[in-house]
Amino acid sequence: MYEIGLITTTHGIKGEVKVRNLSDFERFNKWDLVYIIYNKEKINLEIENVRSQAKNLIVKFKEFNTINEVINYKGLIIYRNERAELLENEFYYEDLYDLKVYDNLNNYLGTVNEVMELPHGEVLVVINKESNKRHLIPFVDEFIVSVDDEKIIIKPIEGLLWLLILLQFFQTFLMSF
Repeated sequence: MYEIGLITTTHGIKGEVKVRNLSDFERFNKWDLVYIIYNKEKINLEIENVRSQAKNLIVKFKEFNTINEVINYKGLIIYRNERAELLENEFYYEDLYDLKVYDNLNNYLGTVNEVMELPHGEVLVVINKESNKRHLIPFVDEFIVSVDDEKIIIKPIEGLLWLLILLQFFQTFLMSF
C-alpha cells in the first residue's frame, strides 16, 4: 500500500475533490484504480478525470457524483497497491534503508538508517553501530559511486564526513533556540 495523495477538500458540487499529490511520480491517471480507508473500511475507487489546479489536483472518482458523497473524505489518504516504475538511478527510500555503505577504498561506514529530505536534495543518514559514528552523505552523483541490492559505495571528498557532522551539530544547536 503506497500513499499517493491527500484529499484536502471538496471541489464544486459534482463529487470532485482537491488532492495534494504525495508522490514524485505520475500516479493520478484516468481509469487508474486507487483506494481510501474510511472507518477502517477499504473503499475502492476509479479515477474518472484528473486535472491540475495551482499546486493541487482536481480528481473526479467514478463512484461519486455529488458533494454529499465525498464531503466525509476530507483529510483521507489515497493509496495504490502498485509501486511506480522507476527510471535508472531512481530509488524508493525504503529500498535504501539497511543497505551497507562503503567508501571507494572498501572501508565500512555503516548502514543507511534514514533518508533526510532537505531543500538542496536528499541526504543519507548512515550509522555505524560498532564505532558509534554517524555520517551524513549527500545522495547525489558526485558522491555515490554505485547502489545495488546489498550496498552503496560512495566517493567521499576529503573532510566531507566531518564537515557534514559539524553542519548537523550547528543546525541542531541553532534549532534549539
